[in-house]
Amino acid sequence: MIESDAAIRIYSETLATLLGAKVANGKLVRVSKDGYYEVRLATQGGNYTTLLPIATTVIMAAKPEAEVETIEVER
Repeated sequence: MIESDAAIRIYSETLATLLGAKVANGKLVRVSKDGYYEVRLATQGGNYTTLLPIATTVIMAAKPEAEVETIEVER
């Protein structure tokens, strides 16, 4: 699960249209019930609060999660 204020990679058609880049780095601020991600977008030497529609945006944790040892279940 991606927690608030976590570093993320953002993939968005909106970013491609506005900035000419489909991928950006940022931090997740919150997920709105109104259907958007509020993120702090790191671009052009600064951080910008941005609202991106959930329907056309993918967020991914910037760092991989630690692997958890699997437990075999006897059936």
